[in-house]
Amino acid sequence: MIYTLKNDKLTVKISDVGAEIVSAVSAADGCEYMWQADPAFWGRTAPWLFPVCSAMYEGKYTYRGKTYPMPKHGFAPNATFAAVEVSDTALTLEIAANERTKAYYPFDFRFSVRYVLTGDTLCCDLTVANEGEEMMYATLGGHPGFQVPLGGEGEYTDYYLEFSEPCYPDAVVFTEQFYDSGKRAPYLLEGNRRFRLSHELFRVDGVFLSGMARRLTLKSDTSAHSVTVDYGDAPYVGIWSSAKDAPYVCVEPWYGMASFEGVSAIEEKSQMFRLGAGEKKAVQMTIAFQ
Repeated sequence: MIYTLKNDKLTVKISDVGAEIVSAVSAADGCEYMWQADPAFWGRTAPWLFPVCSAMYEGKYTYRGKTYPMPKHGFAPNATFAAVEVSDTALTLEIAANERTKAYYPFDFRFSVRYVLTGDTLCCDLTVANEGEEMMYATLGGHPGFQVPLGGEGEYTDYYLEFSEPCYPDAVVFTEQFYDSGKRAPYLLEGNRRFRLSHELFRVDGVFLSGMARRLTLKSDTSAHSVTVDYGDAPYVGIWSSAKDAPYVCVEPWYGMASFEGVSAIEEKSQMFRLGAGEKKAVQMTIAFQ
């Protein structure tokens, strides 16, 4: 099912599958900001990642002597969320533990995504709750993809991502199998703020940064349109696109990271929320479409 949020600035469409934003259209000129999931490049638009970001070691993990499979980015991207709040400008979707999730994840959880549309900004409030009696391990992330060029204005290489202030981030160094090596390397930005887009950057994969400023804007000197992602206290932001010269870029705030090679016990995985019985973790991200 597709839900619609609408005001005098934007029309935003959200799917119950993955609680995924699938469209954001300007009321002023009809500009579509979101990538439209062309399967020739990447058949998604903006999935939410839960209960892991990226991959567990060899696609599985152990907990209390039992081995569980875990898809890359978890099971939330393909789960059907239930609506618990629906209005013209607000929507809350959630999933909770059931027999299907227990095959991947033995914990009693509730994961909710609340959207609120105000002016040209979509606020995304994410909450993970431990509804069980034992310690729960989880993380989450976003994966929104945006059209490049925006509104058909300019070329791909005219666009850049600009941080809200000068910063000196480090890049995550991955192994050949795309696990976290544990190493970080300084990543030089243009003018300490800009990441200029080119298809060559994504021939192998994306770039994941830590120690960056808290907002990132997709823009071009050739376009009147822009998109700003404010990812709050997320420790990582990924910049990714398909290796096939695709006309989009993803800005991915992550609270977790891929596993280290050889680490299989979920209790030993770094960068996971550790929630006691009845505890919750709430985070907020916003996307401004201008």
